[in-house]
Amino acid sequence: MFKSIKIKNLRAITELEVDNLGQVNLFVGQNNCGKTTVLEGLFFLIGATNPRLLLSVNTFRGLTVLSKELWRTFFHNMSIKIPIEIYGEVRESKEKQKLLIRPMKKKVPSTKPGVSDFVSVEVEPGDSKPPFTPDGLELEYTSPQNPAEKIMSTIFLKGTDLGIEGAKERDVRGIFINPLTIYDWKDRFAAAQRRKQVPEVVSFLKKIDPNISDLRLNEIGLLECDIGLPGLLPANLMGGGVAKFLSVALAMLDSRDGIVLIDEIEDGLHYMAQQNMWKAILGWAQKLNVQVFVTTHSHESIKTFSNSIDTTLFESETKLFRIERKDEKFRAVEYTKELLAESLESKWEVR
Repeated sequence: MFKSIKIKNLRAITELEVDNLGQVNLFVGQNNCGKTTVLEGLFFLIGATNPRLLLSVNTFRGLTVLSKELWRTFFHNMSIKIPIEIYGEVRESKEKQKLLIRPMKKKVPSTKPGVSDFVSVEVEPGDSKPPFTPDGLELEYTSPQNPAEKIMSTIFLKGTDLGIEGAKERDVRGIFINPLTIYDWKDRFAAAQRRKQVPEVVSFLKKIDPNISDLRLNEIGLLECDIGLPGLLPANLMGGGVAKFLSVALAMLDSRDGIVLIDEIEDGLHYMAQQNMWKAILGWAQKLNVQVFVTTHSHESIKTFSNSIDTTLFESETKLFRIERKDEKFRAVEYTKELLAESLESKWEVR
């Protein structure tokens, strides 16, 4: 689990540090203050040796076209003069992780075997060189186990072909949920089924629909619900609330001892369903040892979050941070439970 995260030059964020993170963390703030970008920065750091995640988060934002111009979209103000820097400190071990993301430019292929034909480009601010379009991005990860070792990986385009080099698996598991991915069930449900965890998923779903008694994958890979009808009903037809609950439940079960990132948790959820969602997340986070990071624009979601904290055994581990932006400066303000309750009662703007 992370104790702190620091992000520089990613998307809208020039520099932002969030310290004193808990097991369940809610980020609020006005539009374009960087809430989703904080989740993306965490996602990149968790998968720091998997450059494909860069394309994944662009897909989450609806950027599905492959183009060299999209490499700039990760950098602040789309300027590649300064690299992206993401730092994280692990709570238990105090180990520090670091990820740098830099633009890459194609060079003349070397005749020496085993030599890459791509090189990272570091352009200093104020450099008089003309702007260029990067062919890809290079990731440099500093491992806490061996700070002297730099783990390098790259993602690039050669024409219309996507290339990835140096990707490695890590032990840490992280899953990103947003409104565009809530129906991404099949593989995670199959894994839960193999682990005999379907009853746990059903118990989670009963918090939003008590009629759900079973879940099954049919012969064509469609997830179906038993709600007492003569036949099974496709889960996709059960509404956005069931979809959100199912997506969160499967992600948390699949991320034991890992991290789950949930963008816009209120999407598709009624007020009462939000209260049940928070209670389930807070309970499962402790049970499965999962660290959770959530964003919301909803006043109702903030209120139900505050109300749900009273029902948990680890109140000190639930945190709310308001991300504030003034021009190009960012800061994270941690709310105590008392300040949050006073803000909600006085109807101060928390979102």
